[in-house]
Amino acid sequence: MKTNIIHTLVVCLTICLLLFVEACSNQDDSQPEGGGNASLYLNITTIGQTRAELKTLSDNEKMHSVRVVVLHPNGTVEHNRFYSLDGPEEEKKLLLKVTPDETKKIFLFANEESVTHVEGVSTAESGTTESLSLTAFFGSYSQDAPGFAEAVNNLYFAPDYSDGKPIPMSSMYEIEVPKQGAVQKTFYVVRVATKFTINFMNWRSETVTVNSLSIANHADKNFLMAHVKDTEQNKKLFNGETWIEWLKEVSGASSESDSYEETEAAGWLKDYELPADADNKKTYTYPTTITVNPANVDIKYPTNSEPGKAQTPPIFYLPESMNLKAGATDGEQEYTLTIHIAEGENQKTFNCPLRNLKALFRNTHVVVNITLKNSMEIVVDVIPYSEVFLDPIFGLNIKE
Repeated sequence: MKTNIIHTLVVCLTICLLLFVEACSNQDDSQPEGGGNASLYLNITTIGQTRAELKTLSDNEKMHSVRVVVLHPNGTVEHNRFYSLDGPEEEKKLLLKVTPDETKKIFLFANEESVTHVEGVSTAESGTTESLSLTAFFGSYSQDAPGFAEAVNNLYFAPDYSDGKPIPMSSMYEIEVPKQGAVQKTFYVVRVATKFTINFMNWRSETVTVNSLSIANHADKNFLMAHVKDTEQNKKLFNGETWIEWLKEVSGASSESDSYEETEAAGWLKDYELPADADNKKTYTYPTTITVNPANVDIKYPTNSEPGKAQTPPIFYLPESMNLKAGATDGEQEYTLTIHIAEGENQKTFNCPLRNLKALFRNTHVVVNITLKNSMEIVVDVIPYSEVFLDPIFGLNIKE
């Protein structure tokens, strides 16, 4: 028996650009907090999807809490403020008074409560590495405490995306504050997670059961802050911007086009780091079987025919990962999808390398469409932005 497996890929990286509202009456805090003659107006926003069917984020992808840490030029803490939100939100507006005429680092975090154990850090108070929660780590840095930037950049953890836990998010910006007046800016927080959506379309006349589904070679630990390398490869990719600015612009442009060529031309962020003791050979196995109903075939009017459909419920999340492809010289990565399916007494295992998933950087959304065709043949399409079906651009035929 011969089996044809076709693979194509695209990754959803989309950003919703929310405009900052200048009026103080629209701020969550009517008066600036802290002391100083200058102010920061912060619109803290999640990175979200902009395509029509992806606009609604699930609650675990929104902010349930926000923390803002502002540092003086000498690295000491000016503000370390935590905000518990009334419910899941996609943005939070804040107003802070700050010391004027300084270049400040602003660290932003969301959903710290989901991280109960961190590694690689020392507290400001004890100066020793110890087991503690992310909230306890933040709580050890009071006003004027030194060393926050170095400590938080060394911090890493094993993400737990189970039971709908809010996904941790982070980012860092450098801002010039004038001698007087206000600085207003939209800041994006980036999810420390990658997202997978698997769709099944069954064109067979029989019900198909997916007994198991797995993704091989992902990592088990992530840094809280993205460790994007300052290399020539990244400098060329970002073209004078920060990696967050690059991500925002590339994602905004790709949300308006389903062209894989344009997505590929935008490039891949491949030059980043994972914690030294991260295991990047983990295999995720989907926890339940998936039943895909048979196709509804209209012989008289074939265009009215529809496949049986199913989706991985829930959508699942994996850590930011880096599994280098054998022989790659530019950091290209490779991940493998394995599925075991049954149609009656017939059973078959398919190993499907996702050929064009070239990196699995944080906040990546991988949408995979699997079409089940006649006999024991499948077609695996990973398509641009999940809105339209395109002819495969890259293919691989595998025969037994």
